[in-house]
Amino acid sequence: MELDDPTALALLAAEALRRARIEHALYGGLLLAAYGEARETRDADMAVAGASATEAARALAETGLHTTVAFERARFGGLWLSRVTLIGGIDGSALNTLDLVEPLSIDYARRALDRALDSTLRSHPIRLLTPEDFVVFKMLSTRDKDLDDATSVLASLASELDRERIDAEILVLQAEVPDHPIAERWRRVRGA
Repeated sequence: MELDDPTALALLAAEALRRARIEHALYGGLLLAAYGEARETRDADMAVAGASATEAARALAETGLHTTVAFERARFGGLWLSRVTLIGGIDGSALNTLDLVEPLSIDYARRALDRALDSTLRSHPIRLLTPEDFVVFKMLSTRDKDLDDATSVLASLASELDRERIDAEILVLQAEVPDHPIAERWRRVRGA
């Protein structure tokens, strides 16, 4: 398996996390390609709730991969970000990373994962964040690129999105994570 291919890594990670009973859903640049305007991505991102990078690294190691935890639960706006680095695979594959992305609000993280969609990617089962939760996760982030990603999803899916659900989650998260400007970021995206 070519682990420098982010899709291959996402599929392997999803299977390893499933076997380890770590609840997860695909997120990030790979999912953006399904909901909005595709952009280049090199890693795989999984939304999680209460999962540690150490647990994920252990799950990946059980597939025969060599892993190390680069960092655990670094704050990134309204999110916790943990990173597992792959140090080559069984066949000497290139280095890659798996990012575990978790909202600071564990209640919201669980709601988002409860709503995740069962799908397939390259004929393999995988769970995906809903488009609405994808947008909310992007609002919880800090980069302008994340605002662009959310704007892309809003433009691509337009009336198919449940904007009332997004509004409701933003309102709750504004109270739960008061030091992150989630409502302001959402206003910027809606006005774009």
